[in-house]
Amino acid sequence: MKAVGYLIGCLCILPLQTVGGQNYAVNTEAGLYGGASYYLGDINSRRQFYAPNLSFGMLVKHNFTPHHCLRANLYYGQLKGNDLDFKNDYQQFRSLSFETSLIEAHVGYEFNFLPYIINREHKTAYTPFLFFGIGYSVIVSSTVKDIEKGHLTIPFGIGYKYKFSPFISAGCEWGFRKTFTDRLDGVSNPGASEGDHLWHNNDWYSFVGIFVTFRIFEESFSCPAYKQPAVYK
Repeated sequence: MKAVGYLIGCLCILPLQTVGGQNYAVNTEAGLYGGASYYLGDINSRRQFYAPNLSFGMLVKHNFTPHHCLRANLYYGQLKGNDLDFKNDYQQFRSLSFETSLIEAHVGYEFNFLPYIINREHKTAYTPFLFFGIGYSVIVSSTVKDIEKGHLTIPFGIGYKYKFSPFISAGCEWGFRKTFTDRLDGVSNPGASEGDHLWHNNDWYSFVGIFVTFRIFEESFSCPAYKQPAVYK
C-alpha cells in the first residue's frame, strides 16, 4: 500500500515539473470504446478474464501536455458469475450465480510514458500509458435482490495508443475497478474482519477493450514569464 501511495504522489507532482515556462498546444479528443467486462469477487476470486461480457461506451480526453491529460469515461458493462464454473466442493454445493448490468462514469488522470499528443506536428505517434481516478457505478439490472444500486469505484489501469493522423487516434486499455461493496455478486464473505472489510472484502470488476478518438478542439497558449519557450511539435 505504501508503494501505491508513493506512485500516485509522484504522478501528481509530475505536471508541476513540466508545465512551467513553455508553450503548449492543448487539445481535446473524444471517441468510442468497445470491449469486454468481467467480475472478480466471492464467486471468482482470482481468474482474470472470467466470463467476459459485452461492454461499450464513450470517452473524452483533454491533453494539457504531451505527458499528462485529464479523462472522463461513461461505460456500460455486464458482469456474471456461477459457482458451478469452479471445481471446489464448497462452490459446487453452494451453487450460486448472478448476472448484473451497470453504467459507470469516472474522471481521472492519464500519464503518457512517451511525449504524445494528437495534433498536426507532434512527431511521437505512440505511447503506453497508465491511468487512475474516481468513479461511480449505477446498477441497471441484476438478479441479486439486495444489491446496492450505486457505489463509488476507484478505476486504474494501463493502455497503449497510436496516432494514425493529426485528428485520429486509437488504442487499447485494461482497467480494474475497486468497489466499496461486497454485494455485487449477492455473496458476502463472512470470514473477513471489520478492519479488512474496506479494502479486501469487496468485489471488483474490469473493463478491457479498444477505443478510437477524434480531435475536436485545439488551442495554443504560452507563459509570458518565459522568454524563449520551447513549443511541443
